[in-house]
Amino acid sequence: MQSLIRGWCPARPGIRSLLAMAAKCGQVLTSVLPAFLLGLTAGRPFISLTGPSQRTTPGNPVPFNCTAGPFSSWDFNVTWMKGSDEHPASAQHLVTNNQGNYFVTSKVWVTLTLQDLLLEITCEVTHRALGEPLRKTMNLSQVLQVVPTLKITTKTSGTYIHVQQRVNLTCHASHFYPSHLRLTWMENRHQVHTVESPQVTRNPDGTYSLKHTWQAEATLDGSEFACWVVQDEQPPVRANITLRAQAPRLGKGRSTYSYSLQGPLQRSEPGKSIQLTYVSSGFLSRHITVTWFKKNHELPKTQTYVHPSGDTHNVTSRVLVPLQADDVLSFVQCHVSHKSTLVFQKAINLDQYLRVPPTVTVSQSSRSSDLVAVTCRVQRFYPQSVHLTWTENCHTIEGAEQRTSKQNSDGTYTLESLHLVNVSGPGSEQVLTCKVQHETQHPIQASLILSAEAHGTYKPIGSSGPEIPVLIFVAFLLGFKVLLAMSFIVTYICRWRSR
Repeated sequence: MQSLIRGWCPARPGIRSLLAMAAKCGQVLTSVLPAFLLGLTAGRPFISLTGPSQRTTPGNPVPFNCTAGPFSSWDFNVTWMKGSDEHPASAQHLVTNNQGNYFVTSKVWVTLTLQDLLLEITCEVTHRALGEPLRKTMNLSQVLQVVPTLKITTKTSGTYIHVQQRVNLTCHASHFYPSHLRLTWMENRHQVHTVESPQVTRNPDGTYSLKHTWQAEATLDGSEFACWVVQDEQPPVRANITLRAQAPRLGKGRSTYSYSLQGPLQRSEPGKSIQLTYVSSGFLSRHITVTWFKKNHELPKTQTYVHPSGDTHNVTSRVLVPLQADDVLSFVQCHVSHKSTLVFQKAINLDQYLRVPPTVTVSQSSRSSDLVAVTCRVQRFYPQSVHLTWTENCHTIEGAEQRTSKQNSDGTYTLESLHLVNVSGPGSEQVLTCKVQHETQHPIQASLILSAEAHGTYKPIGSSGPEIPVLIFVAFLLGFKVLLAMSFIVTYICRWRSR
């Protein structure tokens, strides 16, 4: 096979003949592939069964593909079974090779249900030359995902929850599949405890359930606790509960006082610092201490002032908080003590002051001989709101498929947009640009250059399946630096035209 490929594919081609030579090499590889598979099986018929690459929740259809061969004639039959019931095929395709052997590929779409956890999908191929049918089976549980339902319950002793009292919080995750997941406890959107693969209980319907208990401390101003469950790379499922302690009396005849917590009016990016300010009044003495914490570490650069106001005292405290990219789920705690007694505690979420700019990339994959799928990925940004536009050769285009942004485990968001480009017609290079506007900041963009000539494709004989673009082969030989330079030139031209 190597000698055959070398005969058709020169070792050092010229740039002008690169595209034609790459398409010719693809045709050679396609023609020898059936013979190569036939050699591996020594002429004996084989069967293979494949399903989707990712799990899917109940109610969604998923494809299964069955391939069998080689056969000496085309009079064979393919039967699909879901459990004990026959399932109709949606498509069947026949391929022949140079030796006159026949191969069959059959596809079936199955809409999954919760009951499919205990069922199988079977592909059976019969032929007159076979002593017994070829059969391949796959458990549907391999492609099914059942999202858990969550709730949090509490167990306390006594009628009231006192300051610093420990309270048992129990997270109930019910009816999920598969059994492996990651459970995380959050306090005021900050991670406090994570369990990989907690102990589960199997249910009669094939799903799993679990209970996990975490002991939390009650605070005066209240804390929000959350149980997060993550399956594979899916967005987390969560349940929340607020735990609040009973406020103590500050002195004779007084049980309340006024306070305010203030931060900046505008968001800042990671690497900068923001100032938080605590102001209160109504303390009976000047023995007041204010302490600031971030991720359980006391913050330096704290300035606290206590000054009298009639019979009481007022307090002002300021602190500088450095921001980091992973602070979307972080918070700062303000602790106020009066005569060594904790009288106030509040958590300030940093996500309201943080802006994480996105990373924008553009990539491509082939859909058919005429359409190329170009995907724009907007990754790791916060807050969620972004505006995405596509331009082709400096002109805005419509009709791109834009998926809903999903939240990552660190609190940031990721968004994808898919655009189909027709490359069948004659013409010069097409420049696809994805431009992303995040809040009021300058747009961030990424570009991709498509050449009509660079999209010569090859496919198996008689196949109607997806074709493989030769652009990957071209990009490898031309080098990344050349394409990058072309992208900068096109971007400059677009900006010049827009003036």
